[in-house]
Amino acid sequence: MEQLLRVEDLCLYFQTPRGRVQAVDGVSLDLPRGVSLAVIGESGCGKTSLARAILRLLPRNINTYTGRVYLHGTDVMQLDDERFRREVRWLRAALVPQASMNALNPVIRVGDQVAEPLLLHRRSHDKREALERAREAFCLVGVPVDFLHRYPFELSGGMRQRVAIAMALVTRPDLVVLDEPTSAL
Repeated sequence: MEQLLRVEDLCLYFQTPRGRVQAVDGVSLDLPRGVSLAVIGESGCGKTSLARAILRLLPRNINTYTGRVYLHGTDVMQLDDERFRREVRWLRAALVPQASMNALNPVIRVGDQVAEPLLLHRRSHDKREALERAREAFCLVGVPVDFLHRYPFELSGGMRQRVAIAMALVTRPDLVVLDEPTSAL
């Protein structure tokens, strides 16, 4: 079976006012294409840090970030930031974050936010086509299509979570990392 994701000896440490904090220490995993993988652990054990490290969505207080992350055989840790954003983020891999309200811009309609990755990566010819694809993604995750024109604050926590899922799925990436995707549903 084709290997979608391979993580080798991934380490992630943060620098805090109290010193260095180990978030991820030597994690390795293989994920074949078409297979689901669940990472289970107690609160604070590093699940979110692992998810964010795989997708290079890291805060500025990183002390150590080492190891290898291969997506379709390409070591994405070796890509510069611009190339990673252009070739990987949203197109080949996407994240559904734990706190959906924090993932959505409060002053932009949710339909526009779901359409944005399509326009950013030129997966739609124009905004109208991108909004049509956003509508399809809303249907896929159970969000009423008339919500396309609403703002995040007008939606319940569960609907915001569904919008975040739609945003991750709209470009049809090979890898979708979900961080507590049902916590608000």
